[in-house]
Amino acid sequence: MKTYSFTMILKILFLTLLLIPAMPLYAAEEAQDTTPKEYDDKEFPQGLKDLRRFEIITLGSLPFVTLDTTLAYSTIRYAQHNFDSAYQPDIFSKSNFSQDEQKQIIATSICISVGIGLTDYIFQLIKRSSKKRQAARQKTYDDIAVVPIAEDPDAAQIPLPPASEAQEAEVQEIEE
Repeated sequence: MKTYSFTMILKILFLTLLLIPAMPLYAAEEAQDTTPKEYDDKEFPQGLKDLRRFEIITLGSLPFVTLDTTLAYSTIRYAQHNFDSAYQPDIFSKSNFSQDEQKQIIATSICISVGIGLTDYIFQLIKRSSKKRQAARQKTYDDIAVVPIAEDPDAAQIPLPPASEAQEAEVQEIEE
């Protein structure tokens, strides 16, 4: 194994400390604008945006749902034990739940949080499809103008083909 002398380590340390402050100056001269551009609306597909919203709502609601689930479970347990003071709900006391009870509380909280996220996801899908349907219904045709052939200089009148005797007979039957 190779051993380095103390002076060699000091030289390396000195060079390193000497060059580190110069690195940002060198990089700043060569670098252009490093400001990131803002995301476009169409940069991410709608499915990823919906998945991210679902994740945020689910994970954001989890602490509050866990607190509510714990309080509800504590209150139910308190009532089931004939309001014994040993089972009195207190969120600030040390947990006196068994490991199975804790697992049930966490599992229930996760299920409720996922349910909240799915409910929001379904609500957003319904809202988006409703807006699309309304936009399709509200198409107006105000910009359409009917111009008679006689007034349009670019129009060409196409003559009708000569009618056969059978077609004339059908037209006469229809008129009668």
